[in-house]
Amino acid sequence: MISKRSVWQQGVNNKKHSYKITIIHPSAGVSWSGGSEIFAIEISRRLSTYFNVELLSGAKCGEFSRLCGGMPRTYTYDFINQPFIKNLVHRFANHPEIIIEHLTNFFPCVTRCLINTADLIFPCNDYGGLAIAATVRAIKGTPILYTEHNGLLAKGKCLKRNLGFSPDNLVVFDEKTAAFARNIKPTQQLNIIPNGVDLEKFTPEGSKMDFGLNKPIVLCVASLNLNNHKRVDLAIKAVSRLAEASLLLCGDGLDKNYFQAQGDKLLGSNRFKICSFPFEIMPQVYRTADVFTLPSINEPFSLAYMEAMASGLPVVTTDDEIRRNLVGDSGILCDVTNPEIYANALVKLLKENWQQKAINNAVRFSWNSIALRYRDVILQTIESRSGFSRSAC
Repeated sequence: MISKRSVWQQGVNNKKHSYKITIIHPSAGVSWSGGSEIFAIEISRRLSTYFNVELLSGAKCGEFSRLCGGMPRTYTYDFINQPFIKNLVHRFANHPEIIIEHLTNFFPCVTRCLINTADLIFPCNDYGGLAIAATVRAIKGTPILYTEHNGLLAKGKCLKRNLGFSPDNLVVFDEKTAAFARNIKPTQQLNIIPNGVDLEKFTPEGSKMDFGLNKPIVLCVASLNLNNHKRVDLAIKAVSRLAEASLLLCGDGLDKNYFQAQGDKLLGSNRFKICSFPFEIMPQVYRTADVFTLPSINEPFSLAYMEAMASGLPVVTTDDEIRRNLVGDSGILCDVTNPEIYANALVKLLKENWQQKAINNAVRFSWNSIALRYRDVILQTIESRSGFSRSAC
């Protein structure tokens, strides 16, 4: 019989551990606009270097992926948001398409995890994945690693709920969120690891796109929903105060028509455009712009900031603790609720060359280095659960 110590040592020698990791996100491969979906694919790809990884996804997105078997939220979104149905279902839930995704994927994913035993389950789709992982843990004892993508949105409501599942190890993006979690549950095992960016994909060098807009171009990447935390309307108002700059708004959502009307009114068709592209096209979109902005509030750790900086774009955004750590000296943090202050910050960045500062800052978030940190946390979680310690080697 091979001991756990031998397994670990063999993994060290071969640079790939024999541990199996099951990652869950039923929208991965279907939606390419969500941060958690992209995270699930990127972390699966990187961790495959170190472990036997299986990603339970909504569509094929790599050799490591396998279809979940349920209904991804994207497939039900349009149907649920038809006028009559929307008025009915939204009385019971703000995001019924997500609830449908969670419910339809529960039994297929639980069954898969029970039949194909993993050493660790890593859900990436909020409470739906955590419910799957907690069920499997109750039956087989499989430890759970969970990354909180919602941060302190809605005053930490999602984080409070997810702590109730008691993941064996919780990862958060920043110290402020970590302090919040420790206050709620002092015994929770916790690590701080930021999000990552692909520095080979997102770079200033490469092809660009022509959107037919007046230059310079300010880019904003966000979901178009009046009731979310992105506050896209603030970006439209700020850019409208500039003499020549255009705003390229990349995203989609329930209130797309509203934002289109606002942009047409304040900027005009030659200075405003809304577009939506698959993930693989986004590097070209970033290279086309001159400045990036996202005036959100309580942003957990948006991938868009890092993708923009890696592409050489300086950033104008909200002045708060999370953004100070994220943006650093590669942009300007300000009171984005004041249109004049916001506009002046954009003008300052457009007048100067901030490209190298942005690139240098993005290097801190290279997926390769982030994946190494996750590798160590995964080993720690598995070995703590099984009673095996590296120190015994």
